[in-house]
Amino acid sequence: MKSLTGKIFLIIILISFIFLASEEQELREYKLINADTLIVKKVAEEYVSNLKGNVHFFYGETEFFADYADIYEQQKIAKMYGNVEVYDDTLSLFADQVDYYRKIEKLFLNGNVFAQETHVDSTIRTFAADSVSYFRELREFHAYENVKSYDEREEIHGTCGKLSYYLEEGYGYLIKEPILSMAGSDTLEISAEKIEYFEDYEKVAANFNVLTRSNDFDMTSDFLLYFSLEEKAIYLGNPRFTSDLADADAIEFQIFFEEQKIKEAILKDSCLVVFKTDEAAEKENWVSSSKMTFDFDDGKIQFCKAEINVKSYFEQDKTESKDFTINNASGQRLIIKMNDDNKIESIDMRKKVQGMYKFEKK
Repeated sequence: MKSLTGKIFLIIILISFIFLASEEQELREYKLINADTLIVKKVAEEYVSNLKGNVHFFYGETEFFADYADIYEQQKIAKMYGNVEVYDDTLSLFADQVDYYRKIEKLFLNGNVFAQETHVDSTIRTFAADSVSYFRELREFHAYENVKSYDEREEIHGTCGKLSYYLEEGYGYLIKEPILSMAGSDTLEISAEKIEYFEDYEKVAANFNVLTRSNDFDMTSDFLLYFSLEEKAIYLGNPRFTSDLADADAIEFQIFFEEQKIKEAILKDSCLVVFKTDEAAEKENWVSSSKMTFDFDDGKIQFCKAEINVKSYFEQDKTESKDFTINNASGQRLIIKMNDDNKIESIDMRKKVQGMYKFEKK
């Protein structure tokens, strides 16, 4: 009986030992795949493994490569140097030096940091920076200094001084002189004090001192919302449009793009457009109204419609083919048609028309 009791007690002890050992092993042990040299030293009551040459090991589910590595077993810290590569799920990380703190699942990367995330559709998103902090369990990524990013799916390039990216939510933001560039037949560039992107760039929000620049125009505002699926931008907070042909102000701009060129523009509330009628003239003609709609073709205005409380002033200098004219009128609807040379082809004011029309024959 005593023998049976002893055996049962021994089995319980063994099971307990195996359970505790496996629990500790799950967090503590790394799996060494290769190292040209392995030296284990005891430093301040702790064993430290020094790995040199073609180092390759797993720590948990994360895979590491390096020229050198020091692994502190009690603190559960791995310090890696030289051509460091880290592979964690869909994220690949490369740097000159990486410190991995397994207890808090945090990685610090320094020197020539490059990261690549692979999407479900096999497209990639890349980041480059001087340094990066990556929280494995939270899937949080923070890049610092000389940051560059690229999203292959949306064809968006970004630069800034600091970038934060939350992989699970597909949300991130750029601060410290952030710039986003969207490629197409023309390049659309957005800068602001802070730029946020949601759901993997399906929506972009830019805040304060926003500047949107292309080959054809500049736009400034306090706020910008851009929706990539619709290729639509909404500008709020003193938005202003400037180009060689015209300048425009309103309370709100809605711009629709095609290949990063303006396809349609809608201006709402307190709209004012100042423009010129030919290449040599100054911008001394204007139209104001409660709402305006512009149609573009290859970045050039083809059609303009102004509605509600419309006021306008047009002045045309005398040329060999045209008379001098001044048209100062008001009404409820104005339609302007332009030709391919960005010159006015026709002006049509309708509903409750009032004003003055003056001309001189040549």
